[in-house]
Amino acid sequence: MKITKASGLTEELDPAKLRNSLIRSGADPEQAGLIIDSILKEIQPLSNTKKIYRVAKKYLRQINHASGLRYSLKKALFRLGPSGYPFEKYVAEVLKHYGYQTQTGIFIEGKCVRHEIDVFALKDDEVSLVECKYHNRAGTTSDVKTAMYVHARFQDLKPVINSQYPGKKYNGWLITNTRCTSDAIQYAECSGLHVKSWRYPEDSSLQQMIEDKKLYPVTIISGVKSRLIKTFFDNNIILLKDLAGMEAEEIEIKLSLKKSNAKTLKQQADALCLC
Repeated sequence: MKITKASGLTEELDPAKLRNSLIRSGADPEQAGLIIDSILKEIQPLSNTKKIYRVAKKYLRQINHASGLRYSLKKALFRLGPSGYPFEKYVAEVLKHYGYQTQTGIFIEGKCVRHEIDVFALKDDEVSLVECKYHNRAGTTSDVKTAMYVHARFQDLKPVINSQYPGKKYNGWLITNTRCTSDAIQYAECSGLHVKSWRYPEDSSLQQMIEDKKLYPVTIISGVKSRLIKTFFDNNIILLKDLAGMEAEEIEIKLSLKKSNAKTLKQQADALCLC
């Protein structure tokens, strides 16, 4: 059966790819097989990936609410917008859980011009400058022009960082919540620019980094309104782990919520973080 991707292109539905996605989200192999059977009965040829995702999520949530939430990760990253600032703060939090000291939105004078750095990350003998490219809809990619622009900026900063942090390894990173084009990846691999995107690199993509340590953004909670998301970030509650580490009473007071709403948030955070 052919399906329609977010980019508008069509391709054959890959049951193995769908199966792996469901298993990563918490379904066991038998459950994944049953869900795929149900999906195939419900969708029509040329259905778009958004509908397939919606149907898959429905069946996942019937099996396990936390698994259904986990399947929402990509959508949750889109909900970090509309500006790219929340995504930058989120990336900084993810890197912290991998041993980095991080700062966001700082300015550094390069050899030629002044640059704003989305995330400055320091770890042992390594200094990393991160450019975050946030996209708020599926199908949008970071192309080779973006990779070349980011690499040029980091080359301008390289002599300055090397002089300020002698003996430390210097890295430039491009991190995006969607995909990079093949040309962008080819250029990055050739130039030494580190890329973290959705499912790339295969063994250490942004998606994998999040799932390995359950670093889900608070936006993964279903039904959360935009104004509450802003309140989360204003109170430095960025990860679902942050909510799971709080008591319902603390959530109620800190976010000015009704007791019942605070209790629901706490239950959802615990369900996903502790499963």
